[in-house]
Amino acid sequence: MKATVSALLVLAAVLVQTVVINRLPLPWGVAPDVVLLAVVAIALWSTPAAGAVTGFAAGLAVDVLPPADHEVGRTALLLCLAGYLVARIHDSSARSGLGPYLAAAATALAVPAGFLLIAVVLGDPRAALPDALWQVLIGAALTVLLSPLVLGPVTPLMRRVTFDPYADLPTPWISAKGRAR
Repeated sequence: MKATVSALLVLAAVLVQTVVINRLPLPWGVAPDVVLLAVVAIALWSTPAAGAVTGFAAGLAVDVLPPADHEVGRTALLLCLAGYLVARIHDSSARSGLGPYLAAAATALAVPAGFLLIAVVLGDPRAALPDALWQVLIGAALTVLLSPLVLGPVTPLMRRVTFDPYADLPTPWISAKGRAR
């Protein structure tokens, strides 16, 4: 069930990104990244392996669909790493409150910065550092502004389909204040 929901969420995010958001005449030529937000939302409720696979699949879809103008695999690599690292967060506070938004903000800044770093290393002429750094910052800001629209509905959905057999077991060795007895 969870894998099906995750696959449908990634498919919807990729379609919305490529068909709607990338075609909007947004200022500065930068668009928010809905696919990145979907990967973060899914990875927060997944194992590191599942987060990596989700990120890789989403990134590969973005890499091969038009208007991709870079090497195939660059986005797949970065979203794979992002999905893995976000899924490594095992703290329950990262899954509620501001936690998902902080994870999305960090990822929204790290993934485009990694994309730019790879472009510089590969000698991409479009990676002129002063202008490209501003585009990374503006893109991250737009992604963070859009994050409540994606993380808001996806987080409760992933919470509902995630089965944790140990979530309701009492923990007698932990006191009510969260300290070991």
